[in-house]
Amino acid sequence: MKRGWIGLGLLLILLVAGLLVTGHMGRNHRKISRELDMAAAHALAGDWEEALEETRDAWEDWEEGWHFSAAFADHEPMEEIDALFAQLEAYRKTRDAVAFAAVCRQLAKQVEAMGDAHQLNWWNLL
Repeated sequence: MKRGWIGLGLLLILLVAGLLVTGHMGRNHRKISRELDMAAAHALAGDWEEALEETRDAWEDWEEGWHFSAAFADHEPMEEIDALFAQLEAYRKTRDAVAFAAVCRQLAKQVEAMGDAHQLNWWNLL
């Protein structure tokens, strides 16, 4: 009987930990996605200072959460996101607003998809 309670306790700990990871991944990735969407909008409007500030914030948030995400996520999409951030830097230097905005939107979608992949949904259970 004692082992049963210990097993139940461990299962509850794993459930709570999983829910906390799910919440953090979704919240963090949605924030980064919003920042990148805002950067794209500012770049297309010609407001480079705001666009650069938003991408800087997104990059800092991404870097800050990188190790946590790497512990729970597939590394291939993370490497693609890192590569797009590097590509974004080139467009920032040339101030190519259209390409900059396009990469921002692509990054936003990939970051959002990565967060969605860790959400508790019925289609993620199958």
